[in-house]
Amino acid sequence: MTTPTPTLVKTSLPPLNRQVLELIAEGHKDPEVAARLGLGTVPRVRYRLDQIARRFGLKAVVRPQLVHHGYACGALPSPPLLHPLLLDADAFDLVRALAAGKTLTTYARRRGVTSYQATYLMERTSTRLKATTRPSLIRHAWQRQILGPSPFAADLAALHAQRPRLPETGRWLIVPLLSGYRLAAPATGRSPTRHLDITDGEEALIAARFLADREGYAPLWVTQPSQPGRPYRVSWGRRDAAVQPRHGFATEQVPGPDRRRSA
Repeated sequence: MTTPTPTLVKTSLPPLNRQVLELIAEGHKDPEVAARLGLGTVPRVRYRLDQIARRFGLKAVVRPQLVHHGYACGALPSPPLLHPLLLDADAFDLVRALAAGKTLTTYARRRGVTSYQATYLMERTSTRLKATTRPSLIRHAWQRQILGPSPFAADLAALHAQRPRLPETGRWLIVPLLSGYRLAAPATGRSPTRHLDITDGEEALIAARFLADREGYAPLWVTQPSQPGRPYRVSWGRRDAAVQPRHGFATEQVPGPDRRRSA
């Protein structure tokens, strides 16, 4: 259920340029940035942003994209992670479009919606993420693991990529593990079997106990790797000849309800 997260070539920024971008990511406006850093005038802030875009190899100064690129290539320290947040398909697409440097007008045209609808979605999404500016929306999206390299972000992207076959996001479950969070969706008619690949065996059992007996997540079983370095697989849904464990996996009994309650 995970997809690989592309990694950009590591890039550094001069200290002053990094401070400019950090303040922009936090939601500060140009006059505030100029005053805080002693740059004097707003054009000097914009000049710094133009330098940052060139450093990143970007053709234009699109601030949400600069912030996303800064985190992705390590030029900015990643913001502290908060509890994951689920976004519906439209809001998720909007966040991804802004991170890729698309304007709201481009997003509206691509999705076939009016500018009013796109603006309303922007306002609604910003409110959910508690963001005051578009660049700060990207920062909050990284914090809430909507964007970034976390397994949860990869799960979220993979599930949204399967539209329109998915059920409502309200039936998706955020799975808490010792190492972080994962995201699971119930098995459906068109996706009769789903799974999570988890590196650690104990965490795979924790995930299995969390999902067991929930609607859309039964029957549930765990397969363990027969070769070192492969993940454990927590699977649920239809279990027949078509979905037997792949080569390299062996079936393992899933803890039943009584053991789960006593765990």
